[in-house]
Amino acid sequence: MLLPHTLRVEAYAPAHAAAWDALVAHSANGPFLFARTFMDYHQDRFVDQSWLIWQGAKLRAIFVAAVAHDTPAPTTLVSHPGLTYGGLVTVAGVKYAELVVMLDLLRSTWQAAGFQQLLVRPVPRVFCRLPSESFAFWLHQQGAVLSSRELVAVVDLTQPVRIGTWRRGNLRKARRHGVVVRQASIQEYAGFWDLLTANLLATYNCRPVHTLAEISGLRDRNPGHLELWVAYVGEEMVAGVLVFQDIRQGFAHTQYIAGSPRGKQVGAVDAVLTHLIQEKPASYKRLSFGTSTKQGTGTVNAGLLNQKEGFGATTEVLDTYLLDLGVTE
Repeated sequence: MLLPHTLRVEAYAPAHAAAWDALVAHSANGPFLFARTFMDYHQDRFVDQSWLIWQGAKLRAIFVAAVAHDTPAPTTLVSHPGLTYGGLVTVAGVKYAELVVMLDLLRSTWQAAGFQQLLVRPVPRVFCRLPSESFAFWLHQQGAVLSSRELVAVVDLTQPVRIGTWRRGNLRKARRHGVVVRQASIQEYAGFWDLLTANLLATYNCRPVHTLAEISGLRDRNPGHLELWVAYVGEEMVAGVLVFQDIRQGFAHTQYIAGSPRGKQVGAVDAVLTHLIQEKPASYKRLSFGTSTKQGTGTVNAGLLNQKEGFGATTEVLDTYLLDLGVTE
């Protein structure tokens, strides 16, 4: 067991970037979204409040967190407001007793820094090479309150995937209309972003979280981690799926899905998703379709979940906890 006096907690600074990225790359549960090449793109919106846990010169763990720039006198540490999830990331092989020591040290550090609460959404199982519930159990032991729970739809790519009847009907429709699926070129991202934006405005009266410039920058700074797959009927782009993926952690995730009115008529989105299910098992073990609950309410979007289950997805939970850090003596 690691003793408290052998560990040292330090606030993240840019000088730590190389050590930070090296740990994420070889961690048990750190997806590429925690690499500084990804995290730092929105540093104008958040004050980084991440932490590093050292044992001598060896980095054992990091804690991914931030506070929004416009938060006056922040007393709540959030992990992570710009990344959907965050929290503790460790090297492989950390035992529960060691993790407790790390978290107890972090808690004391947060108290000393003036934080009164921790709002944390741990990395979901689907994005972890070596998933563990130890952090969630520690939170429970400390009296953390379950703040929210969402459903995530996941396809296990290591098992045979059975496509549902309705989805198979859409695939036949796509074949009849000559839908062609392929990986997009860099030049095709702009056309997809126009399609995606129009779709979101028409359906939800909102725009994509990322701008085209932001997503292009993330793609260029994180080679191999972002892919766009598109569907065409003739020369017309009718659907697309932007994928975030991490071969080290073993997952692919459908970050954005969109179809034009014509694409929806000819089953183009289903054609792209089925292609991904057939394509990704060569390198990835899990395909995440994201959440199927309305954020902040916990209400299930039954139609959306049914669509994902039609591709063989099952559900996992994505939990958020609120922990009172107590008063520093």
